[in-house]
Amino acid sequence: MHNQPFPVRENPWLPFQLAPTSVQLAIHSLPVYDMPHQEEHLFSCLSNFILNSKDVAISAAHFLNLNSQSCIEKYSYSVVVNVQPDSVQTMLLSIYIYSNSRTVEKVCSSSPITQYQKCWKYRHVKPLCKAESPICPLCSLQHSKAEHCCLNPSCPSGSNLKAILNCCLAYPARYSNCGRAHSARSRDCPEGPPSTNARV
Repeated sequence: MHNQPFPVRENPWLPFQLAPTSVQLAIHSLPVYDMPHQEEHLFSCLSNFILNSKDVAISAAHFLNLNSQSCIEKYSYSVVVNVQPDSVQTMLLSIYIYSNSRTVEKVCSSSPITQYQKCWKYRHVKPLCKAESPICPLCSLQHSKAEHCCLNPSCPSGSNLKAILNCCLAYPARYSNCGRAHSARSRDCPEGPPSTNARV
């Protein structure tokens, strides 16, 4: 039975391609009047300018704001270009293009449910976080969750020995981003995405 021939359709995984190794960089404050409004024309418009300014070849370009119609209504906007990893330092922190210096920075991927576990903000990643100290996800004070313990020596829940949410009236839960009485990982937080499957 195992030696029977089976009809084989075209393999969706072919041809084999290596995973992309390029790095995404955002170029800010590009003038709308000098740039195309259609995303498909961005690459041809930017590639020569960047090559002449920084001697760096880009492999792709797109609007940072995917809604190109909103770009038309602005005076300037940002685009994202893909470069090879060894060109990143050459491109950062600015580029002289369109008769002016434009800010260049690395693009940090995030989604509506991305939550950085130092400050507990949504759509936040480590490179963007400016918090100097960790924020407790249980009480919003400046300490880690591991360091959270109730200051009430007679805490009925024993939270003076381990981290417990809402252990007693002396130490209520509080989320720093909305100020409400729940943990930073609550799925009912108005600051969080509606589909968050976080746990308390």
